[in-house]
Amino acid sequence: MSQDAPFTGGVEPMIDAKQAAASLRLPYYWFADPAMRNRYRIPHYLLGGLVRYRLSELSAWAARSTAAHKRDALQTDGVEVGE
Repeated sequence: MSQDAPFTGGVEPMIDAKQAAASLRLPYYWFADPAMRNRYRIPHYLLGGLVRYRLSELSAWAARSTAAHKRDALQTDGVEVGE
């Protein structure tokens, strides 16, 4: 199956750590290391001995993580968020 093939039947294909890191332009070890996956709460699936990811879930996770980091940075600078 080609990596560029669109998903059909409502089932999104799963990707591995290397593909996840490349897609999000994040360090590979974040996806490959279990401790880092837990630390950053990266959504993943354990399939037998394999770890797989859904790109749509990773994109949503990255968006939430970016928003949280910006919020934390603003609060650290003394700016109250939500006012």
